[in-house]
Amino acid sequence: MALTSLYAGISGLNVNSDAISLIGNNIANSNTIGFKSGRIQFKDIVSSSLGGGSAGQIGRGATTGGISTLFTQSSFETTTRGTDLAVDGDGFFIVADGGTNFYTRAGDFIFDKDGLMVNSSNLTVQGWKVNEEGQSAGDIGDINVSDVSSSSKATSGVSLGANLDSTSETKFVINDYNNRFVLNYGPAGGTATPTAVVVTLINGTYTGETLANELQAKIQDDTQFSDSATGVALPADFTVTYSKVTGKFTFTNKTGNPIALDVTTDASASKTDNSMKELLGLEIKDRSDPVDGIVDDILLVDGTNVISDQLPRLSDKLFYVNNNNNTIIFGVGGVEYQAIINVQADPYTSLFASDGADRVPAADSMAVALQTALNAATQTTDPTQLLSAQADRPNFSVDYNELTGKFTIKSDFVGTVGNEEDVRFKWEDERTSAEQLLGFASEYDPNNTKTVTSFTITGSKGSVDSVYAPNTVFDSTAATYSTAMNVYDTLGSPHTVTFYFKKQGSNHWEWHAVMNSADLDNGIPNDDGSSRLMEVGPGGILEFNPNGSLKSETGHNDVYFNFGGGADLMQEIDINFGASTTEGGSGLDGTTQYADSSATFSQTQDGFPAGSLSGVNIGSDGLISGIFSNGEIKALARLALAMFNSPWGLEKKGDNIWAETIKSGNVSIGLAGTAGRGTIVSNSLEQSNVDIATEFVKMISAQRAFQANAKMITTSDELLNEVVNLKR
Repeated sequence: MALTSLYAGISGLNVNSDAISLIGNNIANSNTIGFKSGRIQFKDIVSSSLGGGSAGQIGRGATTGGISTLFTQSSFETTTRGTDLAVDGDGFFIVADGGTNFYTRAGDFIFDKDGLMVNSSNLTVQGWKVNEEGQSAGDIGDINVSDVSSSSKATSGVSLGANLDSTSETKFVINDYNNRFVLNYGPAGGTATPTAVVVTLINGTYTGETLANELQAKIQDDTQFSDSATGVALPADFTVTYSKVTGKFTFTNKTGNPIALDVTTDASASKTDNSMKELLGLEIKDRSDPVDGIVDDILLVDGTNVISDQLPRLSDKLFYVNNNNNTIIFGVGGVEYQAIINVQADPYTSLFASDGADRVPAADSMAVALQTALNAATQTTDPTQLLSAQADRPNFSVDYNELTGKFTIKSDFVGTVGNEEDVRFKWEDERTSAEQLLGFASEYDPNNTKTVTSFTITGSKGSVDSVYAPNTVFDSTAATYSTAMNVYDTLGSPHTVTFYFKKQGSNHWEWHAVMNSADLDNGIPNDDGSSRLMEVGPGGILEFNPNGSLKSETGHNDVYFNFGGGADLMQEIDINFGASTTEGGSGLDGTTQYADSSATFSQTQDGFPAGSLSGVNIGSDGLISGIFSNGEIKALARLALAMFNSPWGLEKKGDNIWAETIKSGNVSIGLAGTAGRGTIVSNSLEQSNVDIATEFVKMISAQRAFQANAKMITTSDELLNEVVNLKR
């Protein structure tokens, strides 16, 4: 029996030696990230029986039954590296070596020189590619950011929040394009022909009151007001006042004679003699009892007055035409024509002369110049032009819409019925240079596919409209407030757009989007080559409620920018000043009007330039988002997590990784946060789950057991020695 105890002691030494080794390994890895401690199980050995079932069994010692891994969750260590990851749950990160997958809880990952996400052993981390919405696609593979970039995004919308000071004065700028006004002064009884007098003001900036005073003084002091029959000067007791409340002018006649405010252009006056009328808010419409037969006069008999029909238009639209933007190629049937808009030093305007039922552009307006050029082209006698029968030709008329800033070209066929031909404007023709001057385009279609197309007037009658409001020269002098912001073209280049606000009157403001001519594809510089301000689009009106909230806005949804530098033309940008009360909003989330200093408190736009990857952010769902130098955040990939029915069956491969075995069961790969895989914690590493105190207790226990088994061997040795001594 002593011999059996000897072998039992030896087995005890062996198993406790294994225990000491395991404990030593646990303690050695107490600071190894993601390490899971092991636990040893002993089992006894039965070698003989004295009979009688269990009552007669004698054991032969112990053996190591198995070593299992304790996959208990450990605490997290916070780090400063965004690619340090931990799993809060039962899942495993997946890493690969040449196509073979391994599994780990150690998330000390980095991106290597090739853009691959790897662990400390240079194994590549596995995950899915994702679309722009962050949705996973395809099979898992290496996470690689080497080919990731942030392409530029053209601005499609801007939002502006600002307060416009309700106490601001309205400013009126008098210049060469709006400084004249015509009155027709008739003597008592109307027995003689009225005298047409052109009143010209000195150029400069006026308030409403100073403009009214200057206009009144100019009229009263003008010696041209006289009786045409006798030549005797007549008193000109004619007053002009301005109301800050309504923003309108009042004209009062107390001269004893009828006076007509001529808001049209008659045959005897210069074509620019009524350029001030729109600044004064005098709308063109049918009037009664004209003094001189012109129905657009405003007749003021003695003791009567008239108030401006509408708020002043503070900004004139000025179109500069030169040899680079004055040509239009169009066809009628199979015949081609070339229209040349007359080049002049002064700009064309968008002013109106008269209307009757419809407004008619003034003689010096862009609309009239275009109409003249088109009609002249089909009547040319130039032998180099292809001519159809002059009797069968279109007769063009052109109108301009102040609200949209667009031109309308109408065609009314002149000639034999049945000989009508379609009119096709060839804006895509390289010989046509006036498309941007007029707001047409060489690459455009209504479905926004940007295919090259033309614009056709079909049949005997019809019309075509400008695609966008063309750029016009802008005078910022009358602006009450301005604020600037950058927007981006299709190439990612920034362009500064300045928004100018001009107060029309109480609760009404003009707004204008303005850029430097050098930044625009069709910008017109000053005569000395320096850049000038040009308005993009038609601008619009902001109307406010009495409580300062935004009531309505116009002109914000149809602004096309033709940026210079080779970017796509006709870039549409929606300009949002907030949700007005007319639209169902509060009117307080964007632009407001309070009796406080004008100031901008928010401005946003959705474009950005091209950028490079400067960092990543990893969410709890494993989504890896790239942070780019241009500020864009873009989904790049999504980490995969693995689970096993029996993680205790995984095989340790060293380097903090495990391998799948038959005992572990097949791997189940899925998203973080699903099926118990756990979530991912970034800027964290899972610490070893080794409990030093527990291991020390186990070490003491194993040491004592080892000592006891060693004593058993020495005791058995002494017993054997006594047996040997029996011979002596």
